[in-house]
Amino acid sequence: MKGEIFIKPTLTRREEEILRLISQEYTSNEIARLLEISVRTVETHRKNLLIKTSSNSVVGLLKYAIQQGWVPGFYRNTKL
Repeated sequence: MKGEIFIKPTLTRREEEILRLISQEYTSNEIARLLEISVRTVETHRKNLLIKTSSNSVVGLLKYAIQQGWVPGFYRNTKL
């Protein structure tokens, strides 16, 4: 809308790490094992990522992340 200012959310280092692993199709259990954290902690980070990006699903999260250039291997100008 006219006059609205969008502030790009800031991700923590851990959220960036988890987002990268989600984009590589790792499950929460696999991420927890790789990062040596609990599955519940992974789910909390995943939930925070959804909130920060105003996404309703992992698909929406990844679409937003690709558009922002947060996911390596994808181009920002890709139309989704």
